[in-house]
Amino acid sequence: KETYKSDIKVDWLDQGGTSDDVRFVRARFEKNPKTAGVDIFWGGGTAPFEELASSKYLQELAIPDKVFKSVPSMIGGVQMSDPKKFWIASAMSSFGIFFNKKLLGREAVKVAPELWSDLAKPEYFNLLSAADPRRSGGASAVNQIILKAYGWEKGWEVLTAIAGNIRQFTHSSSDPVKAVTSGDAIAAMVIDFYAFGKINEIGQDKLGFVMPKGQTILDPDPIAILKGAPNQLAANRFVEYILSLPAQQVLMLDKGAPNGPTLSYLGRMAVTPEAFKITEGKRPIATNPFDQKEFIRMDPAKAGKTRRILEDLIGAVHVDTHRPLRDAWEAVIKAGASATKIKQLSAPLISEQEMMKLTEVWDSDVKRNEMINQWVSKIQARYAEVLKNPK
Repeated sequence: KETYKSDIKVDWLDQGGTSDDVRFVRARFEKNPKTAGVDIFWGGGTAPFEELASSKYLQELAIPDKVFKSVPSMIGGVQMSDPKKFWIASAMSSFGIFFNKKLLGREAVKVAPELWSDLAKPEYFNLLSAADPRRSGGASAVNQIILKAYGWEKGWEVLTAIAGNIRQFTHSSSDPVKAVTSGDAIAAMVIDFYAFGKINEIGQDKLGFVMPKGQTILDPDPIAILKGAPNQLAANRFVEYILSLPAQQVLMLDKGAPNGPTLSYLGRMAVTPEAFKITEGKRPIATNPFDQKEFIRMDPAKAGKTRRILEDLIGAVHVDTHRPLRDAWEAVIKAGASATKIKQLSAPLISEQEMMKLTEVWDSDVKRNEMINQWVSKIQARYAEVLKNPK
């Protein structure tokens, strides 16, 4: 309003999680290839934006060049904007482990977790909470990060043991955060801002957050305009505002602070260096990604291509078959958790190369459902075998 002297009305369409949002947009475009009747797609990491761009569902941003260039094209080796201007980062996220300090020592866990693999230890059995990656973009991203950090074989070992330690998979990314905050779970793998918000609200003496050293990523939360957007001018002005210094400050400052948010602390990381300079010493969370270098690098194009397949695969072997997995994992723990049995339990059903090959056919519902049914059948048989002979 300050810049253009007019009001703007925002109609926020919340489908649940990022994956649900992508499905919603796809369904809209399938009904009308020219427009989804929606202007902006916002947040959820780069993978869904690469997916939407490859499907030709995004259009070039029409914002002033100086605004586009206010965001560095790369930060810590991570791409912050699309070279064709289909999307640009509006904020940055990282991922880590959110934990309840008050429960340390009261449960089997004595010390705070530091690495993803810590959550795969037997002492975390029945003490973790996580969201279904098919419903949560954050949960989906964490799975990709762990596979990248540990490699395909070891990564599946870590993911399977973590899944075995989870009490139940939830539909929303925020549910595991609530579980840790209330004490229903000791830890959860979350996007940083969920943790920052709760720590700022409840206190650093009660809650903690760690980004596994050398095992996490810096992930931009982009903003883009969908093809055939019905409100082109307003949409581009909205994107321009989100990248402005006033809006970038709101991401990081505390509730009620000068130039900060009025309703609640957001706990986000801005994408413009100027925003960090102007808020230095004023931010509740001092983290500055421009000063850090220990991030692993993901291939956003590859992540975009394989995201849905990986979500369906983990959905089949960890979520939809969670009860038999937990029973088998508990039996393995009681039998001594031998390395041989852990490998038998967690061996990946397909190779990374086979997953890439499946990207060619995953748009076929027939082929997709056929593969998912095969995976469920195979993994159920494996869990039953391990349960029968856990030593």
